[in-house]
Amino acid sequence: MQAILESRPTAATPRMLKIGQLAARSGLTARNLRFYADAGVFGELPRSAKGYRLFPQEAVQWVRVLKASQAAGFSLDEVQELLRALRQDSAPCAHVREALGGKLSALEAKLSEIQLLVEILRITLGTPDGQSSALGCNLMETLLAEAQRLPARA
Repeated sequence: MQAILESRPTAATPRMLKIGQLAARSGLTARNLRFYADAGVFGELPRSAKGYRLFPQEAVQWVRVLKASQAAGFSLDEVQELLRALRQDSAPCAHVREALGGKLSALEAKLSEIQLLVEILRITLGTPDGQSSALGCNLMETLLAEAQRLPARA
């Protein structure tokens, strides 16, 4: 009887979730969770005596962070770093703020580039058709001229 009581979770030993339980609570498939666990996104996870991955109760929140971060454009490596900060930093907000600020700057730069591309295509499409250019198409001449406004790419 004593051995049975020792294997049950107590207030001192929080109940761990098996992958199927986390899948049911998080909305991700067990296969996706295995992928993320193998990639190290959730950090080092303990295993049961039978070798099953065990997730803490907080893993449900980790999955919510994972989904929201990926939807916001974060890479898997960036998500892993955010989750690491949330699990280990004593003051994770500074790290999260820095990561969010960096992502915002990158997206704003990309948005500016996209807006410029839209403008270039509108100008190009506003060019009348004709074959007076050396390329045989006025539109292509306009595109080449407008493309000079784009930042140089490596």
